[in-house]
Amino acid sequence: MYSDSCAASRSTLRQEPRTVVSVASPASLTQDLASKIASGLRLFCASLGVVMNTGFIGIGSMGGMLVRVLFRAGVLAPQEVWAANRSPAKVNALAADFPGIHIASAKQVAANCDLIFLCVSATDAAVALTQMDGELHSAQLLLTTTAAIPLRLLENRVPCRVAKLIPSITQEVRAGIALLMYGSRFTPEDRNLLESLLGRISKTVAITESLARPAIGLASGGPALLAYLLQSMSEEAVRSNAELSPELARELVQETAGATMRLFSEANMTTEQIIRRVAAPGSMSELALEILSDHVPQAWQTIFRKTGERESKARESLVL
Repeated sequence: MYSDSCAASRSTLRQEPRTVVSVASPASLTQDLASKIASGLRLFCASLGVVMNTGFIGIGSMGGMLVRVLFRAGVLAPQEVWAANRSPAKVNALAADFPGIHIASAKQVAANCDLIFLCVSATDAAVALTQMDGELHSAQLLLTTTAAIPLRLLENRVPCRVAKLIPSITQEVRAGIALLMYGSRFTPEDRNLLESLLGRISKTVAITESLARPAIGLASGGPALLAYLLQSMSEEAVRSNAELSPELARELVQETAGATMRLFSEANMTTEQIIRRVAAPGSMSELALEILSDHVPQAWQTIFRKTGERESKARESLVL
């Protein structure tokens, strides 16, 4: 029997008895009927604020972050989660932190879960999909976190409803953007369920794949790029004056960066307004911006061009 286990979230229904809804095996139904039943079940569960069995394949940087944040946010409970990883150390550590998780193989994840996060590289994804062959079916939702995997290629490979999720390290603090791209089989109900789940740890933004590369650079790569700029600013300030300690420079930069973000969120100021307020005519800040304008735009152009070229090249040889 194929079972959709709807487990209540900690927010409202965690203390209630678990609701388990079973339907006939999709093998005994037409794919269309099985998909309609699963969609209705997912919508019903979403209306109650509950989730279904969820699997994670790959407990690395992003996969491990996602599952931990979803646990801490009360979106998932350990007993609802099946986790598989190539090396046992990471998944065992996860199970030690959150007792009740099902440590599983990729095949077992596919056999037991309704929502599957595929958090591995494109090369490893091909291996994982082979391991899941025979267990995946049209009633499941399969999400890849790998930008280089085209949705159409993934749809041609599996019977599931597929989507692409690009998370950000900012979800560690339940903030920032989670980018979503949907395959052709994803229904409005599927989207509502997914966006409701991920909306507990991020602001979800749905885009088309044609926008993926620059959007990923801004939302997912952005924290590293911004951190590098702040680090470089701090280091060069120290080099300009031997009396300035690295510790003080870092403190000045980090506190200023945090306060500047508050100007966006609390004072509703735009980047243009901040620049205009700080870089008054004839000021040192105005001179600094003139120097940056001679170099920074060209650097960003090169970044977006070369990252786009590398991703396109990676897709050319991709086989799932």
